[in-house]
Amino acid sequence: MEALHPLKALLQFQLATDASSVLHLPYLLSSLTQDSLLPSSHLTKWTTRINSLLHSKDAGARWAGLCIAHKTSILSRPTMIECAHSWLGVALPLLSKNEPSPTIKASIRLLRTIFSAGIGTPEYQRQVATPNIPKFTAAIIAIAEKNGDEEIRVLILTTLARLVPLYPTLYRSSHAALSTLVLRFLNGSAPNPTSDSLLKPASRLYTVLHFTGGKVGAASLWRKSVDETLLFGWNAFLALRSTFLNEGLAFHVGSGIECPHTCAAANVPNSPSIDEALIGVPLHLDKLRTTTHRPVQLPLGPLIKFIGALLSCTKDDKGREHMDPTVHTMELSLIPELWKFGCDLTSYLARCAGHHLTPHLTRLISYLTYHLEQKPTPSQRLFILTAIRTLLTHCHLLDSPLVPTRLVKAVLPSLSVVLAAPSDPQASDDTTASQKSKKGKKRARGYEGDEVFKLSKEVICPGFDEGRVLFVSLEVMRLTLRNPNLSPAMQSISARVLLSMLLALPQISPAYLSAEPKLHSDLLRLVQSINTELGSGTSSVMSKSLGLVVRATVAEEANEVTYGQDITRDLEILLHPRVPPLVRSLPHVESLSLFRAEESQEERDVREELGLRGAFPEQSKPVEEDIIMEDSAAPPGTQQVDNIQPVSVTKPSLPPRLSSSTVASTSIKPQPASLIVTTPGAIEPPRPKPSEPERIPKPVPPQPVATSAQDAEDDEEMPAINMDSDSDEE
Repeated sequence: MEALHPLKALLQFQLATDASSVLHLPYLLSSLTQDSLLPSSHLTKWTTRINSLLHSKDAGARWAGLCIAHKTSILSRPTMIECAHSWLGVALPLLSKNEPSPTIKASIRLLRTIFSAGIGTPEYQRQVATPNIPKFTAAIIAIAEKNGDEEIRVLILTTLARLVPLYPTLYRSSHAALSTLVLRFLNGSAPNPTSDSLLKPASRLYTVLHFTGGKVGAASLWRKSVDETLLFGWNAFLALRSTFLNEGLAFHVGSGIECPHTCAAANVPNSPSIDEALIGVPLHLDKLRTTTHRPVQLPLGPLIKFIGALLSCTKDDKGREHMDPTVHTMELSLIPELWKFGCDLTSYLARCAGHHLTPHLTRLISYLTYHLEQKPTPSQRLFILTAIRTLLTHCHLLDSPLVPTRLVKAVLPSLSVVLAAPSDPQASDDTTASQKSKKGKKRARGYEGDEVFKLSKEVICPGFDEGRVLFVSLEVMRLTLRNPNLSPAMQSISARVLLSMLLALPQISPAYLSAEPKLHSDLLRLVQSINTELGSGTSSVMSKSLGLVVRATVAEEANEVTYGQDITRDLEILLHPRVPPLVRSLPHVESLSLFRAEESQEERDVREELGLRGAFPEQSKPVEEDIIMEDSAAPPGTQQVDNIQPVSVTKPSLPPRLSSSTVASTSIKPQPASLIVTTPGAIEPPRPKPSEPERIPKPVPPQPVATSAQDAEDDEEMPAINMDSDSDEE
């Protein structure tokens, strides 16, 4: 039995009636393919059925016919060109009638596809697009002004932003109406702000209005629009800093504009309201993303000053003497948002200007590094690090002896979370419990092996932002380590941290690292690539890192483009030793202090400042002090030590060949008991007195000392011992 043609099956079952067409529309749209719309005897019946649905009196059937026609236009361009005139005659009048919202949206989508798909066919443009685009534009502008449905407005703004660059001459007469429509949404609304879903399409449409000037006038319109938008942003910024002293913000945007304090809001076609003062920033981003037919002059200086004003805002800025505390508190809460907008504008400007931004690189990196040093939240740290990565990627090397070292010192704490010992949280919990238990009646007891029964563990990266911060921090470290101005101490500390991460990550479970399973493999691959790059200073040094290169070569993700290029470079250095050394100056493997005993004092200070420690606690070295010589020698077999408890002085044991009758009673000056420790050993003759003057020992409280009868006699000289005598001398 011959299989039914897809269109024939749909016509017989799903499109049999108007009601079934509406009911089975989702299945019908999902089953349509390009192969089913190839020329055949059923294609004519298909287009005829669509026309019957479009002319139906039922609103649902008309909506279904518009949706099917839109899907057919996307899958088959020849069919769309053939039927565009008839479909256009039905869909365009529906925009001026009181139709339901789904019908209006379906008509706009169909007409946008018909107008945009005709590019490249001059006859089609002359017959279909040229006479109907002005009518279509006037109809949808009227709908956007009257209809309050947000989805319809977003669709209209998106449609206009797509069609204006395609037909700039047809929209030249509508430039004023389009500007009025866009600025209506960009001026803000009170008391509720404009939603982001409506703000972004309006900003995109505003950025393409300069195309209406043609190839000659588009560049001047773009520059004029950028200057007005920059002034727009300054007014917005000052509206949010009304309780602060905004001194030293003089700038030059264009001719006749020098300072935001002196320019009135009337100089701009539409100045932002206080309720919606942050709208100017998306305008800057879209203006930098747009294209022009001819080269334009980018106002880099004024843009840098505006970015500097956004990034230099802090909560410690001096406020005015007389201000409203409530307004001041609200403006303080907006400072992180100003940082975010400044970072976004910096990223887009770096992509747009490239190496032309290098003279301002030190200043921008200093701003961003300062905010990293203030310990921001993970979300704030993420957009700050993203801006730094974009700057280091698109600009030349940072020419400063201090800023790279400061930047690395601010980024390393974000990486040290991976190196935290697993027992650290447990130790801290035990310490906290012991501190709390002192106030209670009973003290909690910690038993060995309790961690086995703990079912929950703290994840290193509990959220998405924490994982992205870790990943972007590694990329920033890779770019910063290529800078020759980085201090040797920070180079060594960074290499040790990265090598420790390479050793620690395989031992960490992906679930313990983050809830995102792919993050562990991505981090391990990136850390492995960075360590391979660190070990590839020259061919001789890289030969000692052969294990890293081999591991990177056989990795599962080695077939990717970026990492494949790195592996090719590493293998080239290994196979061809005559390749000249790389431009960057990295330390050799021999100069990396991988052990604490080899690190310099500067490295030790930096490591302690960053809170980095090894897996084993540091052993405190004994303090060597000068021995104070006393007038009388210590008893035989004793030594002086510090910081021990008082002990009793016992009588030293005599050699076996000496009898108790031979030894006379001896006496010595009592020494402080806290400085004497008896040790068994042979009796040595008393040493001669030193020639230096006698020092009086510090008085100590009397200690109970166990003495014998012979030690009770003081100031008695020891008699001479006759070794030949058999009896004791009386």
